[in-house]
Amino acid sequence: MKTKLILLALLFTQIFYAQIKIQEDSLTIEYEKTKKASQFIGAVTNVRTKTEKIVQYNIKVRIEMLDNKKRRFDPNKFSLIDYQDSLRFRPIDVAYTNFTDKWHFAKLIKNKPNYKSLEHRYNPDIKDTFLDYEFKGITNCTFPIKYEAYDKYKISFKNPKKVAHETYFEPKELRKRNINLYFPILKSTKNATLFYGNTKIEDIEF
Repeated sequence: MKTKLILLALLFTQIFYAQIKIQEDSLTIEYEKTKKASQFIGAVTNVRTKTEKIVQYNIKVRIEMLDNKKRRFDPNKFSLIDYQDSLRFRPIDVAYTNFTDKWHFAKLIKNKPNYKSLEHRYNPDIKDTFLDYEFKGITNCTFPIKYEAYDKYKISFKNPKKVAHETYFEPKELRKRNINLYFPILKSTKNATLFYGNTKIEDIEF
């Protein structure tokens, strides 16, 4: 009986420390797991990484609002810091799923586009909060995403080409969800630390 009580106490202690409370945003974040992201068509991420120097990882976390009500959730506050190379990465895709479907946080672009098909991605009124946080001696590292200049419903006599834009995300109203964060990092990286704003969430080994 005493052994069972000790095991239960250890279990509840682990659960308690796994949930990080973010008081200013009225939510908790719990790290779940990390795995290499699939690059096959139909995978959860819709951003493909094509380079020999970069690998994309899926970091899964669970977020829950403290009052159990829908609130604005901003994934731009997540970052992954590689202390060995002094680099701070931002997600290139953020998504969540259920048994039958998947949803992506809408991607926004920093600069006004030259193509009408990309205009819905430009909204300077929505702030990129990734830039609100600084870490001494650490350099922010971003990977522009290439978007199709024309979508399939538009006709143009120009040759369609892909345009690269620095990208961030439009926040969503959520109550509680498992969130998939997709980070591109150097293949040489062995470990990194996940942050939400200035709050450390988890040390991760790859």
